[in-house]
Amino acid sequence: MQCKKCNGTLKVVRQCRRIRLKCQSCQHEYQIHEVASELDAETEKLLERYTCIIYD
Repeated sequence: MQCKKCNGTLKVVRQCRRIRLKCQSCQHEYQIHEVASELDAETEKLLERYTCIIYD
């Protein structure tokens, strides 16, 4: 996936009790629901590993 702000690569980051997508270039973090409609197959596969995703 690509960042909306800088087109950098988004990586799945697990934090205490939550999952985020973080840009490796600009370090901007996205909540899953912010980019849910744009998830690619690779990112969806990574997110399947987590039993629950908490939106805060």
